[in-house]
This record gives sequence, structure tokens and C-alpha cells, in this order.
Amino acid sequence: MEGLYRALYLLAWIGLPLGVGLQLLAHPPRGWEGWAYPLFGLLFLAALRRGPKEAPRLLVHALGCYLLFEMARAREAWWVVGFWSPSLYLLSAFAYPLPWALLAGAFWGGALALFPLWLGHGEGVIYGHFALSQPVLLALALLLARFRELYGQTRFWKEQALTDPLTGLPNRRALEMALEREAARVERGEEPFSLVLLDLDDFKRVNDEKGHPEGDRLLKEVGRYLVGHVRKGDLVGRWGGEEFALLLPKTHGEQAARLAERLREGLKGLGVTASLGVATYGGDLADLYRRADQALYRAKEGGKDRVVRSTAELG
Repeated sequence: MEGLYRALYLLAWIGLPLGVGLQLLAHPPRGWEGWAYPLFGLLFLAALRRGPKEAPRLLVHALGCYLLFEMARAREAWWVVGFWSPSLYLLSAFAYPLPWALLAGAFWGGALALFPLWLGHGEGVIYGHFALSQPVLLALALLLARFRELYGQTRFWKEQALTDPLTGLPNRRALEMALEREAARVERGEEPFSLVLLDLDDFKRVNDEKGHPEGDRLLKEVGRYLVGHVRKGDLVGRWGGEEFALLLPKTHGEQAARLAERLREGLKGLGVTASLGVATYGGDLADLYRRADQALYRAKEGGKDRVVRSTAELG
């Protein structure tokens, strides 16, 4: 989607000079008017150099001045500016937070609506449509901005609620939701999945001897390693403390144990060992958690740095 957004941003910038070009063809500049175009061009380029986030704040005022300028040049054909006025309100909505967006949009909308009166062309049905459409377009643009703001807030809190702030991985709640979705797929007849619980060995010693910043760094490094060494479609999350969890869709116990062994060996390259418990879904999520936790406990009791599968599956 990022490529699409860049293409749309580029399209907006291409459309601006094309619109200026069409106006020049329809109404060639006379006398001093020709000198105004380089000035507007410099303003638009200055806005472009600020990038997508900062450009609207300069561009909204440059565009407002430009539209009034073209309205004055076009005289009897002043109404053509109405085709471009929505972009002015959208820029206001993107440039400023509410209520400043309302003030900026109302200022330029009022200027556009009153300018034909000053030119002596404020009569007839065309002017009525034009003047009435300006507050409606402004209102729609501001509603769009408000929805975008609310969506951003909702997305932020959703990410905060489902993401571990230290590692950036899904947290336990996110993993539980993913496990519930995977269980529903199995109930519909798909292959079973496995859960791997991974606990770093002697992690308290790292915090005690090297400090919590080093412990945090290690947790983040382990998280990156796990994400980089599982299969596409597997989900890695932080279960809590120094414990991680791996959801392995369409994976039986033996396959999950082999993957866990590879991860256990690879973690040694980071200077840390881990104990891992493996269990496969059998129709009850609570039982899956219990069996994976029991397998992890046996791995710890058995000397750490090892993978243990659930006894229910081995039996």
C-alpha cells in the first residue's frame, strides 16, 4: 500500500502544474500577470521540499492566493476556480488540527465566496451554486479529517493494547486472540497447530550482573532473532517477562519440536540459552496452554537448554 500512497502523492503534484497549464492556455497572461507565475511556482516548490507531512501548511496558503489570482484573471469565467476549491479545504484539513483547520478553511472559503462580488460577477445561478458549495465542501473536508483523527487514535490504542512496548512483538493478549482464531480454523477441519513456549535460562542473572538495560537489549535481540528464523505465517510474541511464545499454524508436534531445536541452537550464538516446551492443539485451548507450560517446566527441571514435548502427545 505504501507504493500506492506515493503514487497518489505524486499524482497530486502532477495535477497542480497541469491545471496551471490549462489555465494559461485558456487565459494567456497579460503584462504583469506573467511575473506572478514564477512566484507561485517557487512557493509550490518550497512546499514540495518540505515533504508530505509539512507541505500542506505552506501549500494551503499559496494555493488560496493562487486561486484568487486566477479568479481575478479569468473575470467572467471566474467560476472555473470552483473545480479546484475542494483541494484547498482538504489541504486545510491535513495541514492543521481542529479547530485551526476550520479557521484556515473558513478564511479561504470566505475569500473565494466574496471575491466574485468584488469583481462584480456575484449574481445568477452559477454564483449561487459556487457560494453555497464552499461551506459544504469545507464541512465535508473537516469531517474527513475528524474521521482520520479518530481512526488514528483507535489504531494507536489498539496497537498499544496488543503490542509489547519493549520488543514491539505481539503481547500475550494478541497471541491469545491469534490462538483463538487458529483454533476456530482447526474446528472447521484444517490441520492442527502447535504452541511453543520459550523461556530464557538464568535471565535474572543477566539483570543482576549486567543491569536491566542489558537485559532489555537481550530481550529485543532475542525477539528479532526469533522473528527472523521462523517460517512465514508463524507468529512470535512475548508471553511475559523473559518468556516468548510461538504459534505455528498447520504444524504437528514433531515438526514443531524440530523448529524449536533449531531455534534453541541458534540462540546460543547470542550468548544465551533457552528452555522450550512444545504442545499441539487437541481441541481445548486451556489444555494446550497447560501442556505447553508443563513441557517447559520439565525442560527447566531437566537441566535447561533443551526442548521438551508434551507427554500427552508422546504417549
